[in-house]
Amino acid sequence: MSKPTTDKTAEAQRVRQVQERLAASKATRDQRKADAEFDFWADVAAAIDSGEVKQIEACEAIGYKREYVRRQLIEHRAQAAAHTPDTTD
Repeated sequence: MSKPTTDKTAEAQRVRQVQERLAASKATRDQRKADAEFDFWADVAAAIDSGEVKQIEACEAIGYKREYVRRQLIEHRAQAAAHTPDTTD
């Protein structure tokens, strides 16, 4: 193998390793964002469901319109139900 071919192979391998590391880092970031979003809507749902605040009061606090919050809570509850283990077995 000639020197330039060896250098190109080593460079290609180095680039692949960096790309894999960056892809893994992005996947971690995306998962953390999704987890934070889930936790946020869990807090909003808990505050409303417990009666601490009305939905409109929660909307005022977080700066979202009522319809958006309603849709997010529906989505959150569906996600929560999908992640809850079935204890009826």
